[in-house]
Amino acid sequence: MFSVDIDTGGTMTDTLISGGPQPVLIKVESTPHDVTVSFVRSLEAAAAATGHDSLSEFLAHVDLIRWSSTITSNVLAQRTGPKLGLLVSAGCEDTLYADDAATTAQVMPSLVRREHVAGLPPAADRATIVALLKRLIDQGIRRINVSLQGAFPDNRREQEILRIIAEQFPDHYLGSVPALAGSDMLMRPDDMSRTFYALINAYVHNSLANSLFKAEDLVKVEHHWHGNVLVGHLNGGVARIGKTKAVDTIESGPLFGTHASAAIAAVLDLPRVLAIDIGGTTAKASAVLDGRIEMRPEGHFFGIPVRTPMPVLRSIALGGGSVATVSDGRLQLGPESMGAAPGPACYKLGGRHATLTDALVVLGLLSPTGFLDGRRVLDADLAATALARDVAQKRDLDVPRAARAVLDEAVDMMAGLARDTLAEAGHTAADGFVMFAYGGNGPMFATEIAERLGVSDVRLFALGTVFSAYGSAIADVLHVYERALIAGDASELGAAVDALGAQAARDLAGEGFDPARAEYAWELENADGGRVDAQGVGATAVRELVRLDAPTLLKLTARWRIERHPLPPRPRLAGDSLRGTRSSVLAPTGSLPVHAHAALLGHSLDGPLVVDGGTFTWYVGAGWTLAVDAHGDAVLTRRAGR
Repeated sequence: MFSVDIDTGGTMTDTLISGGPQPVLIKVESTPHDVTVSFVRSLEAAAAATGHDSLSEFLAHVDLIRWSSTITSNVLAQRTGPKLGLLVSAGCEDTLYADDAATTAQVMPSLVRREHVAGLPPAADRATIVALLKRLIDQGIRRINVSLQGAFPDNRREQEILRIIAEQFPDHYLGSVPALAGSDMLMRPDDMSRTFYALINAYVHNSLANSLFKAEDLVKVEHHWHGNVLVGHLNGGVARIGKTKAVDTIESGPLFGTHASAAIAAVLDLPRVLAIDIGGTTAKASAVLDGRIEMRPEGHFFGIPVRTPMPVLRSIALGGGSVATVSDGRLQLGPESMGAAPGPACYKLGGRHATLTDALVVLGLLSPTGFLDGRRVLDADLAATALARDVAQKRDLDVPRAARAVLDEAVDMMAGLARDTLAEAGHTAADGFVMFAYGGNGPMFATEIAERLGVSDVRLFALGTVFSAYGSAIADVLHVYERALIAGDASELGAAVDALGAQAARDLAGEGFDPARAEYAWELENADGGRVDAQGVGATAVRELVRLDAPTLLKLTARWRIERHPLPPRPRLAGDSLRGTRSSVLAPTGSLPVHAHAALLGHSLDGPLVVDGGTFTWYVGAGWTLAVDAHGDAVLTRRAGR
């Protein structure tokens, strides 16, 4: 049986099919207007690549589909969500519990407008609550958030208001109004974070739910598939659609690449890894220490702060579609992107602006006839024309050196992002970091970025072009449950343990997984951050763990380990790996050797050179040595004296 992992990005949708003799890599262009189109195209391409006559025939041999996407990230980044209403405690309408106006401005008015925020007096009766709700609804609000001061650990007032909303605007009438309590989204004592979490979830919910359920209906109804589409979560796990909160999925796609990096770092015993991911629209950097993703006590979602543990993951608007412009003699790359359509000038789809991809074509790093494994032919002349007009003429350069200037700007931007990311983790590149480079464009910049940072060890991967999909392919079903504790005594704790354990069992069984085979980890926490970690302790024993002063939160993590398909050694292509040369200013001789990846397995070569893997391209700079192992992964080492 096959497992299918799909990662929908802003420009490309990457798919990894596991379970056959060799993993199969699929890349199709994303369809932002309707991501289910590229979802289905990926499955159709997978069916063809595995020798099946139809998608239905292929799906009959698929036991698992895992899907991560940038749907929620795009809605939040572009602020294209619905009109929200918010009930807060009276007196907090202007601050939303934030300490300063600048913090409040991150969500108001972009997520919720001030006139759509209502203050609830402490002693408000039912009539007052209904009147406030009707005032919001009369302004066109059709989704309401309720987040009251001090609702953790005691959220009974919020739940009472939700019941009133359900009674006044029941979901079987056209005038129904979905409502959400902040304490249902985030069980933390911080009022601001609970409020922001609820707003974020409500803001991105519709876009995600519509896409996910549509995709699942397509495979289940039209193609009679009997499995569940499991959705990627920020915590590195997956869960069925019905057990997914929209806020759980924000940045989950890119984070799967970091989770893949952490898994490989643990196997290779690499204590410090800098992960670099460069795609078509955005570039990201993250840090892995001792096989674990580096976390910070608080973070933000696209500028919106939340005081809850977050991975160290930084991003910038840089990718293959980034537009190159010159203003007052200064070259700038992005933030505008041409995306997949109309795309860079070389795509021949109507894009006229010079982009990073156009520069890579002119530099000889991308093959005009081998792009996407030969499924698209790039026009090098159009790329050169765009670079001449937008960059070369404005900086008095010839076209090849204009392309080099664009690449240099991209490398400088990524080196800056890497430094900032490592600084956030409390490190510098000089602390002995190994760089993992992946994504469609990461391996083409890796040695250049490493030179800027002073890193001498770079790793590239045969699955690097679908690395986030690979991170999904090694993900387990993961559910996290939290229950606030008011009294903090043994009786309340025992009841909460029973309730969360029963909920985890129901959810796993509903997804088709045996709860008895799952792994459970318990944790107790108090308001001051004190914690008792009961990992591996059973539900019976956890009842005895009331050792904190007034514990306020019980947390259960339920994990069902999905069997992973091993990656077999790749078949090596016999004969000389050299396939020709390309003219390039990157090579001291002006000629850049191009080698076939499949013929390099088990061999080493000195750069500069290009490695063509069909669906991916690697560039090894001058002064670097490339060694490829039997699985097709590579170690790049900077030679002494460089």
